[in-house]
Amino acid sequence: MGDENKEGCCLSLKEEFQCSRFSLHHEDPGVFCRSQWQKGKRSLVWVLYRWALAAFFAAGVIGSIMQDFNGGRWFIFLTDWGFTLCLFTCTYGAVIATIYYFNPSYFAPGDRSLKIYWISHYTTSVLSMLITTVFWAALSSTMPEVAGELYNLWCHAFNSICMVFDCFMVAYPNRLMHFIYPFSVVLIFLVHSLIYYWAGGTDIDGNRFIYYALDWARPGLAIGFVCASLALICCFSFVAFGIYRLRISMYNCRNKKQEETAPLKTTPKDSPLTV
Repeated sequence: MGDENKEGCCLSLKEEFQCSRFSLHHEDPGVFCRSQWQKGKRSLVWVLYRWALAAFFAAGVIGSIMQDFNGGRWFIFLTDWGFTLCLFTCTYGAVIATIYYFNPSYFAPGDRSLKIYWISHYTTSVLSMLITTVFWAALSSTMPEVAGELYNLWCHAFNSICMVFDCFMVAYPNRLMHFIYPFSVVLIFLVHSLIYYWAGGTDIDGNRFIYYALDWARPGLAIGFVCASLALICCFSFVAFGIYRLRISMYNCRNKKQEETAPLKTTPKDSPLTV
């Protein structure tokens, strides 16, 4: 993990924009299974934290489906795509952390299961920030009656709070070029919204759109929303990268302070004066 910490501080922004940075290979599989802040290879606290986060999102997703299933329309919203991704990512991370806790040598460098986790965690984090921002900035005013409901807060506020906090806790590195994964998810959703419109689909109130801003009967508004969403994904990819850099800086700063104080603790006491 030391090399990765050094890399996080020393690589210039220009070096991030290279084809090699699209890669999902990593030589240390442990960084996907540990916390940045734990001591030693294994941590029971980290495993319990990962399962608690998975249970938190499981409760939210199940409760939200039970409350707002609406004949399957729950699945048409980007919010619920992102909420489901939160559950998948946190559960997947909990399983990986548990396997690693009992068998640290289980995962090999470049393991496909770790690549899936890397993609899903990064995509979920960026997507959560997008969903929270777009909802509270552009959509909440069109549905004031539900803005303060528990499940609405769960999937439009707690989602990004938990995922941003988790970005400070995990040990995996961040690549700017991985923006293509959340970008692809949003692009797929936008195409889905157009197909849904062409097929005559409606929202829970019978409107011919999924979101008011994605009303394809008004293509100018919809295309503007598409462009804004894709631009925001790129912006939040930079935010995620900034969180990673900040995490590594905090980690290195803490270690530096520990190294500076260690000699003071180990210095022997002065010998008593002799007459």
